[in-house]
Amino acid sequence: MRSCLFCILICFVFALKSQNEFPKGYFRPPLDIPLYLAGNFGELRSNHFHAGIDIKTEGVIGKKVYASAEGYISRIKIQHNGYGKVLYIDHPNGYTTTYAHLHKFSDKLDDFIKKEQYNNKSYTIDWYPDSGAIPVKKGEIIALSGNSGGSGGPHLHFEIRETASEHALNALLFGLPVKDNIKPIIRGIRIYPLDDQSTINHRPEAQYFTAQGNGSFYSLQNTPVVSGKIGFGIETLDKINGASNRCGIFNIKLKIDGQLIYEQKMDRIPFEESLYLNAHTDYHYKKTAKKWIHKSFIEPNNHLSIYDVSEQNGVLIFNKFGSHELEYIVTDVAGNRSTMKFKINTKPQLGFIKRPLHENFAQHMQYHHENEFSAQGFLIQIPDSALYNDIDFKYSTSPHPKRRWSNIHYAHTDHTPLHKKAEIYIKCNFPSDIPTDKLIAIRKTSDGKVRVHVGKYAAGYYYFKSKYFGDFYIYHDTIAPTIKPLNVYSGKNIAQQSKFDFKITDNLAGIKSYNCYIDDKWVLTEYDYKKNRLTHFKHNVITEGKHEMKLIVTDAVGNESVYKCHFYN
Repeated sequence: MRSCLFCILICFVFALKSQNEFPKGYFRPPLDIPLYLAGNFGELRSNHFHAGIDIKTEGVIGKKVYASAEGYISRIKIQHNGYGKVLYIDHPNGYTTTYAHLHKFSDKLDDFIKKEQYNNKSYTIDWYPDSGAIPVKKGEIIALSGNSGGSGGPHLHFEIRETASEHALNALLFGLPVKDNIKPIIRGIRIYPLDDQSTINHRPEAQYFTAQGNGSFYSLQNTPVVSGKIGFGIETLDKINGASNRCGIFNIKLKIDGQLIYEQKMDRIPFEESLYLNAHTDYHYKKTAKKWIHKSFIEPNNHLSIYDVSEQNGVLIFNKFGSHELEYIVTDVAGNRSTMKFKINTKPQLGFIKRPLHENFAQHMQYHHENEFSAQGFLIQIPDSALYNDIDFKYSTSPHPKRRWSNIHYAHTDHTPLHKKAEIYIKCNFPSDIPTDKLIAIRKTSDGKVRVHVGKYAAGYYYFKSKYFGDFYIYHDTIAPTIKPLNVYSGKNIAQQSKFDFKITDNLAGIKSYNCYIDDKWVLTEYDYKKNRLTHFKHNVITEGKHEMKLIVTDAVGNESVYKCHFYN
C-alpha cells in the first residue's frame, strides 16, 4: 500500500513539474569555459537515450569542474567503462547533479575515496556516503574533467536528475548558457507497412524517402502511394552553435490533414525505460543503413513515457481512395523549429499480398509470450516481453569450417533487438584435455565482430545468456592474460617516478580482475581498458628501500598471469 501511495505521489510531483518551468539560474555551469556541446539530452545512442549533456573541454583533460549548487556528495562511483569516475551531488531543492568521465577528484574528495578503495581492496567502487557527510558549496572545485570510462574523447558528461525518482531531466531546461539558434535538420522519412496486406508504392516493404529543402521547410519530391495499415518515421537531428556534433531532438509532432496524431517530448527519461530506444527507433535500419529513424508509431512492447499524444499508437489505416497531407513539426529545446509537409495518395490493394516466409523460417514468436525453439543440439529460451513485436524466428546450422567444439548455430539476426537476455544451450563435444571451466561461447555479429559469452557446462551442453541474436558456437580459452611492464623492472630505482605502468591484455574472455601487492600488501592500481593500461600511483605507501612487487591478472574464465620483481625507492 505504501509503495502504491509513493508511486502516486511521484506521478503527482511529475505532473506539477510538467506544468511549471524548471528553476532557471539555480544551477551554475559546471565548467568556467564557454559551453559547447558534443551531445545533448535525448540524443539517440546505442541501446539508450543520452541522459545528460556532453560539454566539450577544448580537447584536453584537466579542466576544473565546479559544483553547480550547494549540496552534499550522495554517491561516488568508479568503474572501468560507462561513466568512469563520476560524482553525484544532492541539492536541497530536490535535484541531483551528476559529473562523469572525470580525470581526478579534488584533494578533499580523493582522501575519502582512497580510504574506501583500500578498505574494499578494489579500484572500482559504488559508494553512498552518509547524508551530509561530505558537503560542498556552489562553485567549489570538486574534480578535474577527463576521459575515463566509456568516453570517446575528453569531455564532461553533466546531468540533472530528480532526486526522489532518480529520473534524468533535460539539463538545458534549467537555463544553462548554451547558445543555439540553429534549426533542426530533416533528412527524410520512412514509411512502414504494418501487416501483410499493406503496401508502399505497391510493394509490401518499408521504404525511405529523402527530404527536399533546407532551413525551416522540407518536402518530398514524389508522392508515395500507400495502402492498408501504415506507420511513419522520420530521420532528423539537431545542431548546436560552436560544434559539428549530431544532437537529439526535443519535440516531434506528426499531423495528418491538420489533426495531431503523434507527439514525443524529451524533457525526462526514466533510466529503466532507456533500452526501449530499440523499439522507438528502427533498429534494423540503423544496423543496415546507418540511419537513425524516430518511429512515429508505438510498437506493442514499447513502454516509453516520452509520448504526449499517440492516437491509435500512431498507426494509420488507409482503406479508401484519396489524398492526405502530412506534416512533421520538429523543435529543439531552444525553440528552433523545422517543418516537413508532404502528400500521400491512398489506393486500396485489390489482391492478397501475404509475404512469403523466408528460407530459414523456423517458428512464429509472439512478443507477449515466453518463446522456446529447439533443434539440432541448439535450444533458445526467450522470456516474456523480450521482443518488441512478433517475429518470424529463423534458424539454420552448419559445421564450423575450423576445429571448434560445436556447429555454428545461426539464430535469427542481430538486426532484431532483444529487451531481455535469452537463455541458450548448445550441445558440444570437446577434447578431454580442455577443462570445462575454460569453455566459452562465441557470437559472430553481422558486421564480422567476435563477442564472447561466459557460461557453464553440464550434461553435454554449454549454457549462457545473450541479449543479442547472432551466430553462435562453442570454443575455449586456455591462454592467460599478458602482462608487459612499461617503466619498472627488477632492480630499478623508482624514487624519481610518481607511478609505474603495465600493459595488460587478454585474447578472448577478457580481463576480469587484477591485484597488485607490494611486500605482500595490496596497493591500488587504476585500469584504463581503452588503453589496456594498468597504473599504480605511489600514493605515499612505498617507503624507502628495497621492495617486492607481485601483480596478478585473471581473465573471465580463470586463466591467471603473475608478474614479480623487486625494486628500490
